[in-house]
Amino acid sequence: MQRWSARIDPPWSLDGWRAAARLGLAAAVAPEQIDWLEGTEASLLDTPALAGAATSGAGGGAPGPRVSKAFLELAASVLCHRDPQRLPLLYRLLWRIAHGQREVLSNPADADVLRANALAQAVRRDSHKMKAFVRFRQVPGEDDAFIAWFEPDHHIVDRVAPFFARRFAGMRWAILTPSRSAYWDGSQLSDGPGAQRSDAPADDSREELWRTYYASIFNPARLNERMMRQEMPVKYWKHLPEATLLPRLVRDAGTRVEE
Repeated sequence: MQRWSARIDPPWSLDGWRAAARLGLAAAVAPEQIDWLEGTEASLLDTPALAGAATSGAGGGAPGPRVSKAFLELAASVLCHRDPQRLPLLYRLLWRIAHGQREVLSNPADADVLRANALAQAVRRDSHKMKAFVRFRQVPGEDDAFIAWFEPDHHIVDRVAPFFARRFAGMRWAILTPSRSAYWDGSQLSDGPGAQRSDAPADDSREELWRTYYASIFNPARLNERMMRQEMPVKYWKHLPEATLLPRLVRDAGTRVEE
C-alpha cells in the first residue's frame, strides 16, 4: 500500500489542512495511507509528499465534497488542540462524509465525532481561560506599551489574539507564550515565535492598586471554594496578581462573614 505524507505548517492552520485534505480526496488516498506531519517535524518514514498522489493521476482528480459550516468550525477548533492524532481524525471524518456518511456529525455517539467534540471543547475552554486570565504589565520606560505572559494548553494564540486587538485597540501590547507570540502596534496584529517568561515584566506599579480593589470587592459570604477553583484553576494563579491574596481571603472569609 502506497503511503504519503502531508505537512501542516503551522499545525493549527485550517487553510493548510483543507488544502492537504483536498489533495488526498482528489487522489482517492484513504486515511490509513497518510502520515500527517506538524510544522517542521521530521518524518520517521521516507514517504513522498501528498501532492505527488494528485499528479500521479490516482483517483481521477475527483472534486472534494461540499462540507457543512459546522464541520469547518469543528475542524478549526480541533486543529488548535495539541493531540497529535487530530489531523488524521479530521481527515477520517471528512473521508467518511465524502463516502456516503454525510450526517455523521449528527451522531454524538460516533467514536470519531465524540473525540472531535471533546478536543474542540478543550480548545474552547482554553480560549475562554486565556481571555479571562491574561494580565498585561506595563513595559518600564514606555508609554502605553504592555506585555503579558501566558501558558496556554493548546495552539490558541492566533485564535484569541483578535479578541485582545478589539478590546485593547488603544494601546500597544504583546502576549508572549512558550510557543507563539502576538503583537498589536495599535493598528495591526502580527505574530512571532515563542518566548520565555523572563521576557515579560515581572511586576507592574498598577498591580498593588488592583489588589487593593480586588480585596475590597471580594465578598466572603459568596465564597464557594470548589466553584472558585473550577472557574479559576490553580495553574493560572501564577499569572494573576490578585492570586497572592486568595489564601488569606479564603482563610479569613468565615470570620469576616461573622463580623
